[in-house]
Amino acid sequence: MTDEIIDLLKNSKLRTEISQVMAKIYSYTGTIHDNPTDDMEEVADEDLYDEAWWRVEIFGEAEGIQDAFQKYVFNKMQEPHRISLDEVCEIFFDMAKPEDFPCPDPDSEYANSVYTGFLNYMSNHVLSYRHSAPFPICTVFDKETPLSVGYSWDHQTAILKPGGEDQASNLNNSQGTYECTLWSKAGVNLKLVGRGRFESAFREAFRLVTQVTGCMSKPACKELRAEFERILPSMWRSIKLLGKALDMPSVLLFPSIDESRFPIVSESALHTGKVFVQKYLDAYFSKPTKKDSIGRRIRNAVHLLIESDVQPNDAVGLALSVAAIEALLGQKGKDITERLADNVAALLEPEPNKRYVATEFVKKLYDKRSRALHGEKIEGERDARFQGRQLAAGVLNGMIARRDFLKGMGLEPETPQKLFALLREKRFEPGQPMGVWESNVRKLWRS
Repeated sequence: MTDEIIDLLKNSKLRTEISQVMAKIYSYTGTIHDNPTDDMEEVADEDLYDEAWWRVEIFGEAEGIQDAFQKYVFNKMQEPHRISLDEVCEIFFDMAKPEDFPCPDPDSEYANSVYTGFLNYMSNHVLSYRHSAPFPICTVFDKETPLSVGYSWDHQTAILKPGGEDQASNLNNSQGTYECTLWSKAGVNLKLVGRGRFESAFREAFRLVTQVTGCMSKPACKELRAEFERILPSMWRSIKLLGKALDMPSVLLFPSIDESRFPIVSESALHTGKVFVQKYLDAYFSKPTKKDSIGRRIRNAVHLLIESDVQPNDAVGLALSVAAIEALLGQKGKDITERLADNVAALLEPEPNKRYVATEFVKKLYDKRSRALHGEKIEGERDARFQGRQLAAGVLNGMIARRDFLKGMGLEPETPQKLFALLREKRFEPGQPMGVWESNVRKLWRS
């Protein structure tokens, strides 16, 4: 099957628009050659094209080629992109340089052969199968081990060592699989390639190692690796926060492991969370819609949570997590905080008599976010950030589960307005919206 990128580059309208711009470039070359300006030094024949290109950039006419590639190729190409716009333009400019002077007619056989050669070069050299260097994305424990916050550090270490007391196998009592394709889209594959051991007090801990593969350009492969390396730990952090509920952040339980970059995920959560990581990636690389939709809100929330996790400042991290919740369940109009709190409670709390506590928790969290943003020092700022991040993960997964449930039932996609109307209608009834399951985030307001 012909590559999608090559198919888009064969567009006849694209060729026509580029030929028109190339005609101007060639005409500039001749003009400069015959009538050099006062501010231009004498140049050799082989440099005339570069000089002409500099001229058309000055007058903005070079943007025509970029605009044509953007319109006919990149606007229609699925994300993630396997080549960049700048890279395509640079390759074309180099290949379109006239071999002899005077410059050839862009409508001539020469111009056609240039574009044919450009397509062949793209297909056979630039877009080659590549694989990135492996990189870790999260920390995993082989064993599902319940820990008590009240245990001492020495006692916790003893529990996690092989043969320690109270040690339990993973929930499926089976060896995990760490070599498979985690996600694939637009010719880009994200593969799990095994375990990466690191120095730790816990012999059973390892890092999950991933690799980017696919038919792409060399710079695109490098850029995608850096992008996945940045966004994947945040996605696994959402899975970790919705896994086994702890009374305090696990970074305090496992001080010998750096969780700032690689969140700690249990083995069972790893396997059950793969599906949701795939959905997060689909949302991250989806194109934003013009109209308000559940899909667009999920996409915005995923991007906000990624930025929340990379923030060193707790106040900013808290604000971005709350912004993600607003992106999912926020409504315009009066009483924004009240409506947001009611929507969160109706989505995640199945017991009507507990919803008041849930709404009060969300209001207090929103107030902490506002005070922190205004520079006011608040008590337990780091704890508030952790709570906001966990609540955002719960709301995000609830929204994804609801959307996928309706899709699986063959129903029309739900608009945000319809969802809000449903949440308001059911706010005094027991249970949660169909497709949304009970989440451990309820412990945030039940503890």
